[in-house]
Amino acid sequence: MKKALLVLCAGSVMASASTLLGFGIEADYYSPEAKGDFRYTDNGVSSATHFNGDDDSQYQVGLYLEHPVPMLPNLRADFTPETSFSGADSIAGTNTVKFSQIDTTLYYELLDNVVDLDIGLSGKYVKGDVSGTVNQSFDVIIPMVYVAAGVKIPVLPVRLDVDLKYVGYSGNSVSDMRLKAAWDVFAGLEAVAGYRYESLKLDENDIYSTLKIQGPFIGVGYRF
Repeated sequence: MKKALLVLCAGSVMASASTLLGFGIEADYYSPEAKGDFRYTDNGVSSATHFNGDDDSQYQVGLYLEHPVPMLPNLRADFTPETSFSGADSIAGTNTVKFSQIDTTLYYELLDNVVDLDIGLSGKYVKGDVSGTVNQSFDVIIPMVYVAAGVKIPVLPVRLDVDLKYVGYSGNSVSDMRLKAAWDVFAGLEAVAGYRYESLKLDENDIYSTLKIQGPFIGVGYRF
């Protein structure tokens, strides 16, 4: 069993190290909506907000760096700036909740051919502000497992990708998934279209949430 684990780890490192230096960046126009409940308590004061499909328009940016150095993981970073949703509070008023996210991911590349497969760990930093009936702010870092897969469509200059960040514990779970298609336009320049789904199911410490944020995105990317 130990020998099998050593072989698997060695294979993972070799797969990651076999890739030449690579770089990619993507910028998308993102149009999500929020549904569910979100409650935050600060110094004994709670704000409870119910979202029923309120939407916002924003952008999201992602980039990655892959290298041929053995043992060292590749790096990916994703940034979603302040996204604002309004919902009804518990006393017939309105709260506005703003979220911004920075995801930092360290991963290994297991496959890099017609089919791509990456695994790693992510740290999601979420910063939020509640304004309306009460005014509060919060921030949290969430460690998550990262898995990404892609496949190139034969004949067509199209690649289909999916990536998932997830953590679950004691009935709580946080997930962030993106499905997308990338069309190779010219010399590494891509046109991108996809869908993002986030779920925040928490009942811990100062936060209670059944929140779901989801919506389509379109954008451009470049792969070197």
